[in-house]
Amino acid sequence: MSDKSANRSFIQGALILSVATAIVKIIGAIFKIPLGNLIGEEGYGHFNVAYNLYNVLLVLSTAGLPVALSKMVSESNTHNRNLEIKRTVSVARLAFLCIGIAGTSLMFFFSDPLASMMGDTKAGASIMALAPAVLFVSLMSTYRGYFQGMSDMLPTAISQVIEALCKLLIGFSLAWWLLSIGQPLEIASAGAIGGVAIGSGLGFLYIYITSKRRGRRTTESAEKSASRRQLFRRLLSLAVPITLGASVLSLVNFIDAVLVLNRLQDSAGFTEKLAVSSFGAYGYAQNMFNLPGAFIVTIAVSVIPAISAALSRRDTLGAARTTESALRITMLLSLPAGLGLTVLSNPILSLLYPELKWGVAVATPLLSILGIAVIFNGIVLVSNAILQSYGKVNLPVISMAVGGAVKIVTNYILVGDPNININGAPIGTTACYGVIALLNIIFLLRQSEVKLRLAKVIVRPLAAALIMAGAAWSINAFLARFISPKIGVLIAVAVAGVIYLVMVVLLRAVTREDLRLIPKGEKLANKLNLK
Repeated sequence: MSDKSANRSFIQGALILSVATAIVKIIGAIFKIPLGNLIGEEGYGHFNVAYNLYNVLLVLSTAGLPVALSKMVSESNTHNRNLEIKRTVSVARLAFLCIGIAGTSLMFFFSDPLASMMGDTKAGASIMALAPAVLFVSLMSTYRGYFQGMSDMLPTAISQVIEALCKLLIGFSLAWWLLSIGQPLEIASAGAIGGVAIGSGLGFLYIYITSKRRGRRTTESAEKSASRRQLFRRLLSLAVPITLGASVLSLVNFIDAVLVLNRLQDSAGFTEKLAVSSFGAYGYAQNMFNLPGAFIVTIAVSVIPAISAALSRRDTLGAARTTESALRITMLLSLPAGLGLTVLSNPILSLLYPELKWGVAVATPLLSILGIAVIFNGIVLVSNAILQSYGKVNLPVISMAVGGAVKIVTNYILVGDPNININGAPIGTTACYGVIALLNIIFLLRQSEVKLRLAKVIVRPLAAALIMAGAAWSINAFLARFISPKIGVLIAVAVAGVIYLVMVVLLRAVTREDLRLIPKGEKLANKLNLK
């Protein structure tokens, strides 16, 4: 395969994964919004407690190994070492199996102590129901790493979508059925999160069957394969640094969840039920905070091969232009999303959770603050990818560790204040991503030849977004006097979106080169007649 063909294959694979990631995030939002309505603030609090624990175990067990496996498989495949591929996959499968069994056993047999430690004694059933997912995802990661190493991203993408769809359909159905037969909220939450475990199992089944159907090639080069011990050592040497980097924010979010629930009860004077319900309402705001990332991640995926290719040609100017375009597109997407959530937090939450008046009242100021965090999060997602493209893989780890420390300290102080309580959590999150974004930009400017033109990267997109946000707030406030608030906010969002697009073009806040970084961007540039 030629270098050009290989690069095209990589970009196509990256696009497949980025689209799948966006679909999975959207399905996740579709699942969590009606689920929040179904089980209410308290039930959703139990759900979030279990999910935070699951996320940290999942990252620790699967963040680095699949990437390391895919790299080793890719290298062996390049030299036609098919025996080595088989041995590498075999070694990785055993490692994943051991890790998965350990994680599942921890969650299953220690569910109640873990729930008590996290400040929610009723979350034990949800933790136990989610336990098998760690094993299934660990095993699935073996095959995902193999297929990605063979430059075949489709099985990974399909397995991710299967997971998400089963979570939506099975999880929501189980929660609804359990409530209909009179089960308490903590059991309904366990049913909902059990759908995640079932989805993981079905995703693993799909990718396992796909692997068996395709089989392995039998041709073999004369070069001798490395031993299993050598392969295992190399797997660990590659996986451990990646895992450490990827686990920083997950560990911070886990500690943060434990901290918030316990500080609300120990220092802010909340009962356990009120603390869990408040944490559940915070989850409503977090769902909206996470949604814009589904679209921004496509930029992060696209920018890595684009910058890497430019650097490999020693085209530092081209890499710098791509970097600036990526950051500008990020601002163009994250600014309207963030400011829109800030000014329309109450009408949006009221639209999504119409029967949960108390939860919406609690979540409204939380989402207003998290709207600002959306902007910083977008910068973090893309700047991490840019730094990795420049080979500075350790710098994002440093910035995330510093940001995580800021979040923990901020939340400890603010959440424990009875006058601030749960409102301190989004402030800590915003401070966290703000610090990470600032450090990443500083690292980028110091470690590369990139010189950001503030007028084009920040000022013009910000001006367009501020006009849009003002229009959205004004239109919604005006329409609320005459028509249903639900219809009013939808009209306000639609009209504000059109105003934003017009302002972006009028202010020349985007270029044709920028749009090439997003799927179908060339066609959009033609329609907008951009230079």
